[in-house]
Amino acid sequence: MVSNTTQSERIRKRKATTNGKRNKRDRRAHGTPAFAIHPEGYDAKAADAKKPEAPKAAVASKVVKKAPKAAKKPAAKPAK
Repeated sequence: MVSNTTQSERIRKRKATTNGKRNKRDRRAHGTPAFAIHPEGYDAKAADAKKPEAPKAAVASKVVKKAPKAAKKPAAKPAK
């Protein structure tokens, strides 16, 4: 027989795992809750306001193009 402590620990662990599964399933079913991007009183011109992202064209110009790889020669056919 198993001790009461071991039995209780196993039961607690099993229940915690089950609860986690239910929470995850519930979150998947209902998705991310809606939230305000700019809450009331938000000032885009304030000193501590989030700065707009840089345009993607400027980021793309920094990408270094790699030289194309040389084509591999076809494998030699075995003699019959």
